[in-house]
Amino acid sequence: MIYSQQTQLGVVFLSDKFDFHCHSIQSDGGLSPADLIDYALERNIQHLALTDHDCVSGLAIARSHIEENQLPISLIDGVELSAATEFGEIHVVGLAIDSANNRLQSALKIQQDQRKERAQQICLKLEKLGITGVLSKTLELATEVITRTHIACAIVELGHAKDMQQAFKKYIGKKGKVKVSQSWMPLIDAVGLIQGAGGKAVLAHPTRYPLTNRKLSLLIQVFKECGGDGIEMAYPSLNPDKMNWLKIHREQNDLLASSGSDFHFPGLKWTDLGRFPPLDTTIPHLKETII
Repeated sequence: MIYSQQTQLGVVFLSDKFDFHCHSIQSDGGLSPADLIDYALERNIQHLALTDHDCVSGLAIARSHIEENQLPISLIDGVELSAATEFGEIHVVGLAIDSANNRLQSALKIQQDQRKERAQQICLKLEKLGITGVLSKTLELATEVITRTHIACAIVELGHAKDMQQAFKKYIGKKGKVKVSQSWMPLIDAVGLIQGAGGKAVLAHPTRYPLTNRKLSLLIQVFKECGGDGIEMAYPSLNPDKMNWLKIHREQNDLLASSGSDFHFPGLKWTDLGRFPPLDTTIPHLKETII
């Protein structure tokens, strides 16, 4: 398969198609880091940020695959951190980070351990409901970071729900039977860790949080006060009215725009790697500093 023209001096990219938000099986994605790179190339993506939840182990795997096969794609080191705020759990994407940063590595280990502990608590409560075997199946499904997606998959595979949606709705979602709180790092710490590792901190998919416009505007303001660099303004399921609303609040808070698919699995109708709405080219974008 031919991906792009190459020269002896390196790769000549034929476009600047990019995606600054996606996941691999190292967290809750469906493709290995190497397969994700191949999938990106099939979609003519030249610049890809791998932003797994609370882990960076997939970056070395992806980069090794690129270098060993001399593939024409630029890998941007990234991560997606879960953070606690007065508005609930918020996700912060880190772009162009030093994934070997000691403070970041230590914080990720804590987050991963907390995720495992939460999974154990959830599965214990499921057992009390007669839903057995979920923890062992969850550990079998997870590669490194354990997420509720893995637990939902386990519930489905064990025959206790017909699909993921039912597993969340009936058992582990916000209105499900099992409730286990999670203690994430404070938002200001998440921003500081990313920037301390040389990266840019981006507020992920802001309109997906269950917040009123007033509370969302306050969240964006708090994120800026914490030192945040950017805000995602182009991602799947974002309608034009919400995008225009985000444009106003991005400008008010002097944040750079970012774009990404938040890709997890191939074959979904509503999203795919590299698929998100285009932004007005006059809007200051993080790609100008990263690519």
